[in-house]
Amino acid sequence: MLIKGVSLIQGGITVKGRDILIEGKRIEKIGRDLPCSRSDEILDGRGMLAVPGLINSHTHLAMTLFRGYADDMALMPWLTEKIWPLEAKLTSEDIRWGVKLGCLELIRFGITCYNDMYYYMDETARTTKEMGLRAFLSGVVFDSKPQFKAEAESFIKAWKDDDLIHPAVGPHAIYTCSAETLRWAADLAEKNNVVLHTHLSETEGEVQASMKDHGLSPVDYLDSLGLLSPRLVAAHCVHLSDKDISLLASRGVNVAHCPISNLKLAAGIAPVEKLLSAGVNVCLGTDGASTNNNLDLYEEMKVASVVQKNACSKSDALKASMAWKMATESGYKALGLDLGLREGALADLALINLRRPWFTPEASLISHLVYSMPGEVDTTIINGKVLMKGGVIAGEDEILVKAQERFEKLTA
Repeated sequence: MLIKGVSLIQGGITVKGRDILIEGKRIEKIGRDLPCSRSDEILDGRGMLAVPGLINSHTHLAMTLFRGYADDMALMPWLTEKIWPLEAKLTSEDIRWGVKLGCLELIRFGITCYNDMYYYMDETARTTKEMGLRAFLSGVVFDSKPQFKAEAESFIKAWKDDDLIHPAVGPHAIYTCSAETLRWAADLAEKNNVVLHTHLSETEGEVQASMKDHGLSPVDYLDSLGLLSPRLVAAHCVHLSDKDISLLASRGVNVAHCPISNLKLAAGIAPVEKLLSAGVNVCLGTDGASTNNNLDLYEEMKVASVVQKNACSKSDALKASMAWKMATESGYKALGLDLGLREGALADLALINLRRPWFTPEASLISHLVYSMPGEVDTTIINGKVLMKGGVIAGEDEILVKAQERFEKLTA
């Protein structure tokens, strides 16, 4: 595949008229006037900006089926009164169409990889692979469902060598998993060299309960159990002490910041500037569409930035360039991915039409991407395969119809 005449951002500067040659699954060459063979698929990149694939570092993709179902509620009542009862009715067929719906949305936003924790991971993996996306998938683990441990182990064995699907381990949180379960999760992740994914310090109530039950903050508690390491992706991390932040930094933990979900549930504002200053790798997630209510990382970048500016009373807090890094490079680092718009990297990228009002005048494209862009891209390529071109995704109409049918059946 050869993309002709596209613009790129290199070192913060926009360069125009570049070609990108993709051979198989990787970017072979970036330059001017690259030759093409008769077998190359040619994409016209004129008037387009090529950007690396975005990473949704924390979500629950099949929860797209719950979008708008239980809005304007606090976290724990939302879980116990609405979400958990509905989740108890989920079938693998529900998951299939919820994941397909989520994949549609990710493709439309140029998100090429997501980090997920939910149910029916084998179905999620099959469906994600069918849709062509890259994913890190962990079946959620609760003490109340002891069978999930065996399922997590078998899932890792079944998918550990796949090209697009990366199995992970997902203990839900300290308030749903015992110390024994949390240690088991850490050992399983270490043994199989996979990502460990959990929710951490999301609410004040979680912190207070941890202090009462363990005499430790949630961060301290996980550290005492051996879970803090560079393989851990800790979602939310809203309520942190300075000691917590220092500990996360020293252990190399990756934090998945989900600002819109946190704001919508009134969970609080994560101390992102402090985390970054301490050297913590902070990436960006949307959480599930049931609390966000979309999977748009462009919107997430803007909200993350403007909220930090106000929380810190500093207009230069969380600059656009850092928000962009959180959605790209920081996500690659957290998940150990060889991605980026460079020669040799896996060919996960998107093309964005620059002939739009929100890109005019062409001042700073990074600022426009973070603060101006509505979100939807023109073309999405994952693993060297075009999944959307000109805003068209094959099979979209059927997915929308089937997802609506599954929602109506679940809530009847």
